Formats: sequence, C-alpha cells, structure tokens
Amino acid sequence: MELLSELMKILLAISNSLLYPVLILLIVLVALCFAYTGGILSEYSKRSNNLNNKFNGGHLSGFYEAVNKVLLDHRGNANQCTIKIEKLLQDYETGMAKKLEPTRLLIRIGPMLGLMGTLIPLGPALLGLSAGNMEQLANNLVIAFTSTVVGLLIGGVSLVVTALRRRWYKEDMNDMEYMAE
Repeated sequence: MELLSELMKILLAISNSLLYPVLILLIVLVALCFAYTGGILSEYSKRSNNLNNKFNGGHLSGFYEAVNKVLLDHRGNANQCTIKIEKLLQDYETGMAKKLEPTRLLIRIGPMLGLMGTLIPLGPALLGLSAGNMEQLANNLVIAFTSTVVGLLIGGVSLVVTALRRRWYKEDMNDMEYMAE
C-alpha cells in the first residue's frame, strides 16, 4: 500500500508540474491563432482585390511570370518546357502544404492542451474538496474550464483557417494547371 501511495504522489507531482507549461502554451497558441487569423484576412483582402486578374498582377502573377520565363528560355523544346512547368506546379503545391501544416497541427494540439489543462487541476481540486477547502476547489475548476474553452477555440480557429486556405490553394492549383496547359 505504501508503494502505491508513493507512486500516486510521484504521478501527482509530474501532473502538477505540467500545469504551468500547458497554460503558457495555451496562451502562446491563442496569440498564434490571432496571427493566423490576421494572415487569413490579409490573404482574403489580396485575393478579393485581384479576383478578376489573378495572373496579371494578382496573387498568381509570380507563377505566370515563371511560366513565361520557362517558355522563353526553352523555346522549341516542348518536353523541357513541360518538365519545368510541372516542377513549378509541384513547388507551389509543396509551398501550400508547408503553409497549411502549422494550422493543421493546431487543430489537434489546441484541444489536446485544453484537455490537459482541464484534467491537471482536477487532482488538486479533488484534494481541496476532500479537505473542505472550497477556495482551492473553485480556483482549480476555473482553470480547468477556461483551459478547455481556450483549447477548443484554438482548434476551431485553426480548422477554419486551414479549410479556407485549403480551398483557396486548390482553386489556385486548378487555375495554374489550366493556365499551364
């Protein structure tokens, strides 16, 4: 019985030591979500301003210029042009995947940290309840529920940002493939 008690104390100490890092990470990730939200609003603004002119001065003008350069550099060699243009498309697709990856991770990490922030203070809350310390119980429950809300907020905002960008990038790929034909 003593061994079990000691093991439980060790696990409780480990769990309690994770509370501050989890709360700090939640705060950092919320700030990051605000930055991603600002980025998506900026990207939306650029896209809506250049909706009719995607390739000529719009958000895909760099691709258009790169394709024109390939066509000029490899005139008469259709096979080489096709290979280079395919490489441009693959590079853009890789860039899109890199840009989507952080928010795709936050979709999972935000709720995971929120759950950790919920469960970690429940141990001390229950200890406070058993000792009749209602203040400790209340403080720990506030931490538990607010971290859940923040974790879900991180996941939800990241999901929306990822879904919007994924749709935009798919449209871009379709437009670039059409233009490359």
